[in-house]
Amino acid sequence: MAMIPIGVVIRTRNSAQYLSESLQSVLDQSLPPTQVVVVDGASSDATLDILALFKDRVRVIAQQHQGLAGAAQDGVDALDTPLIAFQDSDDIWPAGRLATMAEFLIARPELDGVMGRVEHFISPDLNDEQAALFDVPSGPQPGAGLPSLLVRRRAFEKAGPFLDGLTAGEYMEWHDRAVSAGVQIQAVDNLALYRRVHLNNFSRSPSSKQAYIKALRAVLQRKQNR
Repeated sequence: MAMIPIGVVIRTRNSAQYLSESLQSVLDQSLPPTQVVVVDGASSDATLDILALFKDRVRVIAQQHQGLAGAAQDGVDALDTPLIAFQDSDDIWPAGRLATMAEFLIARPELDGVMGRVEHFISPDLNDEQAALFDVPSGPQPGAGLPSLLVRRRAFEKAGPFLDGLTAGEYMEWHDRAVSAGVQIQAVDNLALYRRVHLNNFSRSPSSKQAYIKALRAVLQRKQNR
């Protein structure tokens, strides 16, 4: 089966510690992406130095819109591929992830996207005391965010862009609009992501919880207006 060109959006900010491994897991796929855009949110560590090592294989752009949602949208806008995948710069793609998900999606033209499963792991750089702070589920879990998604561009034409300014819950808010617009995204059993659990995960911050509440309020408000 002929594969359709695939673009990848990678969001990063001060991710030098894990960036190389994350990028390499995308570039080493058996079905390599056609385009890779890294959206940098004004990193002040060695992130840009590391990205310079990959300059022949990735395109780096400065983030223009706000929040994680804005970074995702900047990346979508910078690509021209009919299929789009997402990655965060501390996570890892399993081998064969892109080929398996693309083959599934291409074989089902009625679908707008597929959502794979996620396996969490404690980052090896954490010591025993730090690792004990986390309760990590074992085995693959249902995906619920952008890094485990492969989607057709037409989904954004139906549902619109990500909500500028959201720093968490961006997929939840967009998915609610997408469902209302008739976008069909199917969950699949394929493993799509190894999610790294570490001390600086944004989802642990108080501002992340506030952002999720903002996204949830937007969803609830739309449901009331329907």
